Amino acid sequence: MESSQAGVSLFSLESQRTPIRGLFEQMAKKIWTPVIAGVSALALVGGVGVASALDKSDVTMVVDGVSRTIAVRENTVAQVLELEGIEPGPHDVVLPAADTPVVDGLEISVAYARPLNVSIDGEERELWTTAKNVGDALKMLRLDAADSKLSASRSAAISREGLSLDIVTAKDYTLTAGGATTPKRLAGTVADALAEAGITPDADDKLSPAAETQLEDGMEIVFVRVDVKPSTKTVAVAFDKTTVKSDDMLKGDEKVTTKGVPGENLETYTNVYEDGVLKSSQLASTEVVKEPVTQVTTVGTKVVPVATSSSSGEGLDLRRASMWDRIARCESTNRWNINTGNGYYGGLQFNLQTWRSVGGTDFAAYPHQATREEQITVANRLYDQRGLQPWGCKP
Repeated sequence: MESSQAGVSLFSLESQRTPIRGLFEQMAKKIWTPVIAGVSALALVGGVGVASALDKSDVTMVVDGVSRTIAVRENTVAQVLELEGIEPGPHDVVLPAADTPVVDGLEISVAYARPLNVSIDGEERELWTTAKNVGDALKMLRLDAADSKLSASRSAAISREGLSLDIVTAKDYTLTAGGATTPKRLAGTVADALAEAGITPDADDKLSPAAETQLEDGMEIVFVRVDVKPSTKTVAVAFDKTTVKSDDMLKGDEKVTTKGVPGENLETYTNVYEDGVLKSSQLASTEVVKEPVTQVTTVGTKVVPVATSSSSGEGLDLRRASMWDRIARCESTNRWNINTGNGYYGGLQFNLQTWRSVGGTDFAAYPHQATREEQITVANRLYDQRGLQPWGCKP
């Protein structure tokens, strides 16, 4: 360019200043003719160069979506970028290519790449994208599944410094709750699966696997609703029994002098239900509502002197002895001193009231305390009054 401008200046001096022209005429033409010819040629070339340098092209620059039009004299896209102070990085996108010639109306687009650190189901990846928000980036990277769970909103901007993004993809799993199993699909954790199903667990409920577990394809989630409820019931308490001795009563006599009364306790139970079914019940506490009353039985200790018989058997009546032996065999297997506690005594099984009514106490307070002969004597007394009617066994 400097040579061209010199040429233009030289031609301008030659045509306007006469003294210089005269000076040229006085010099030998042999010397100046080549010089003038060279200068003329240089002026011609310089004139063309000036014309080219003065021509400008209108170029539209679109940088990260921001558009403006500039006039440039540069010949290639790379030169325009250098003019604009733009140094594309290895991941940036420039269209058209850097060596593309500049023509009037050309549009040059520069899209800066942004680092996107992505964790997909825990797997880390470093990606680059020219998108300026998360949604567009996911579309470009084909990671825009609608049911994925993201750590940032899809409208979140991605700055030139980049962005870290966690992506959890949806998984197919089954949820068993209330005894019913349902197939599901969701991105997140077991806790998210319960929330999606409208289930709010409490500390008593059973859940497998744990709430913080990440969902996986084929996972089986089992939730059991556990309810702990109290219940109460009134239960009877058996009364104790005791005996006391009294010398006001004949030995062998017994009488309930204080009737036993059952007590009452209020028992509280802790009941555990799983999905509405009772699984366990444990006694938690007992409250005494009414104390039981101990039953007291008074036992006589008074001994009645037994009438003695002479060695000759005076006072004894041994009539029908063989008959009474047969009856005793049936009634007591001939055990004359038997007392089983059923209210009947001796070989002929007298009850105490009958024994006393016919003077049995002449011999002993109770029938079984008397001898065989004494029991037969008393039996004959009763036989004289009632025959064999009192005995079930007949001779």
